[in-house]
Amino acid sequence: MKSKLLMLLVVLLMLVSAVALSGCLGGDTPANNTTPEQPPAVNNTTPEQPPAENNTPSTPPSSGSVNVVLGEGGPTPTYFVQAKDQKYATSTLNISKGETVRFMNTETRNFRHLYHSENGAFEDFNLNPRYSATLTFNDAGTYKIELLNYYTAEPFGTTAPVLTVNVS
Repeated sequence: MKSKLLMLLVVLLMLVSAVALSGCLGGDTPANNTTPEQPPAVNNTTPEQPPAENNTPSTPPSSGSVNVVLGEGGPTPTYFVQAKDQKYATSTLNISKGETVRFMNTETRNFRHLYHSENGAFEDFNLNPRYSATLTFNDAGTYKIELLNYYTAEPFGTTAPVLTVNVS
């Protein structure tokens, strides 16, 4: 009888410990990426402008030529780009120097996205579903932004979706 009571106490202690520690295991969300936003109800992509004359420099933009603000903060965006079903809602965006684009992960499943600049114009950042970031493009040029699986840093499928942002 005493051994059964001791065994029951050990099992109870293990259950309480597991519940107490379960909240500590998955909290690697960035501190400034805390409040989900709702996308605008109007449209899931920004209006695309017709291709401009090719007056962008042939050299890729330099590192740091894009300011990234995670979460609600940051400047008011001129354009809005959603990522859903592990791809962008559009593949090309034509904007002017100094304009801001809000990127939002609108996945209905728990797919965390990693946004990667192919030319190093900004540091990689990630977004959980329903979170957003604003990117302000300070220099003219062509920016290619890959959408990757956060956990593997690889494409969700065979090739990574790429958003090409042409800044003039």
